[in-house]
Amino acid sequence: MNRENYWKTVCLMDIEKELQENRRLIDSIIKSKFPRNIDSSYLKWLAGDTSYLYDLEVVQKTIFDPMWDLLSRGGKRWRPWLFLILANNLGVDLDKFRDLVTIVELLHNGSLVADDIEDGADIRRGDKAIHLKYGLDIAVNLSSAMYFMPLRILMEMDVSRDIYRRLVEAYIEDMIRIHLGQATDIGWHRGLRDPESIKVEHYLQMCANKTGVLPRLAARFAAILAQLSPENEAKIGKFAESIGIAFQIQDDIINVIGAEKLGKSFGEDITEGKITLMTIYTLSRASEEDKRRLKEILEMHTRDRALIEEAISILKRYGSIEYAKKFAKDLVKKSWENVESILPNNEYKEKLRSLANFMVEREF
Repeated sequence: MNRENYWKTVCLMDIEKELQENRRLIDSIIKSKFPRNIDSSYLKWLAGDTSYLYDLEVVQKTIFDPMWDLLSRGGKRWRPWLFLILANNLGVDLDKFRDLVTIVELLHNGSLVADDIEDGADIRRGDKAIHLKYGLDIAVNLSSAMYFMPLRILMEMDVSRDIYRRLVEAYIEDMIRIHLGQATDIGWHRGLRDPESIKVEHYLQMCANKTGVLPRLAARFAAILAQLSPENEAKIGKFAESIGIAFQIQDDIINVIGAEKLGKSFGEDITEGKITLMTIYTLSRASEEDKRRLKEILEMHTRDRALIEEAISILKRYGSIEYAKKFAKDLVKKSWENVESILPNNEYKEKLRSLANFMVEREF
């Protein structure tokens, strides 16, 4: 192993260790607001006084049990950690505002429940997808609940009217965006558009809305609480969004070279007919025969391993994996350059840079 690769490996291990350590902290914060087991006084806090009588037992079984099943399976918790790093970097009082990590993580996991339903996925983090384990009706409602329940945290924040307005506007705007991103992704894998007509810019905007939106929200929360200008809030949000896009590109790469590392089925993206940066690149360079065959397999939504491997071999033939890796690295590098001067020079700035690099170097 050369010196560059050695230090890269060491840095990745450091970030992985910090993510694991911070996951325990983040989960303890989540539990303080959304506990595993609820009682009537908790529901009164969450939803207000009853007109009649809550069915506590059923709410426990249909919302909190499946929610904590999913949360307990794993996940890197990097989006809430991003908020903590940025908040520390910008001098935000985390004794007052650390509960915002809960919003970011619950929104993310709620989106995973919806994503698995819409994609027809079987596995999530090494176990049955929530809609298969608990039922489609419970999963649909759970996903929506996880989008709205965290608003209770914002409603109780002790901030000025202007800061409160900016926080709520960021929340609402980015929740609209996440649905636009998901809608675009669904339309593509349902064949509502010829894959050859999809441009790289289309893919990047889909990712910005679908995967970039929650790190963007985490970053905007930190910037707003630090009372940065709307212009600098937007710049920091854009940087975090680019980390999310790079994360998605790397996820797509891992899916074709080792999906099991993500706790997913082999070649899941091929089965779902997903259009990725690798697909777009390949279709712009492949022979007519390879284009036709790749599109044909994607349209099949097949689970046949031989056909999935054939599609992956076409992607590899044109160097799409190497292209996607470089694209993700360049994207993060450029976005860092655009935001570096805004961030104070301290240890958290270096952690932020390391986290950004981790997103494009990770192998799981």
